[in-house]
Amino acid sequence: MKATIQHVATGAAFVLLSAMTAAAQPVHFSKILPLLPDKVEGFTAEKPDGSTTSMAGFNMSIVSREYRKGEGDDEQRVTIKISDGTGNEMFKAMHAAMPEFSNETTEGYEKGFKLDGNPAVEKYTTESKDGSLTVFLGGRFLVETETHGLDKDAMQTWLKKIDLKKLAELKP
Repeated sequence: MKATIQHVATGAAFVLLSAMTAAAQPVHFSKILPLLPDKVEGFTAEKPDGSTTSMAGFNMSIVSREYRKGEGDDEQRVTIKISDGTGNEMFKAMHAAMPEFSNETTEGYEKGFKLDGNPAVEKYTTESKDGSLTVFLGGRFLVETETHGLDKDAMQTWLKKIDLKKLAELKP
């Protein structure tokens, strides 16, 4: 009897997990890739990368693309990465709870804020001109822009090259 109850409970948990997983699939990477800009004036766009992974109830799609301009010490580089971690409660909890804060030093700054109502974190190092902007969109998409060799305004400028409204409307 005890073994039967355990099997029923295990089966029920598996059915529940399967239903949750089936209902919470990420948008396939092939639908997200077209949102990465193909051409940006003055920059060379590298070949985009993308993947969709499902394993043990963990589902995620990731796309990224790098853009370059110049060479050596004068090189400017931008990486845009979009992740869809829908259904992954740890992913959601980690990013949805980004606090609002501000920390400025002689080397640069880091701040958490709301960008168009979405949790965001921006970091910038003045001397190296390295920056990153991470925005958690619609409770599922993490949009990241990383810059090198560009001024601090470049992060938000590059973010605007992505149609965030269209991204938020994507369905699996």
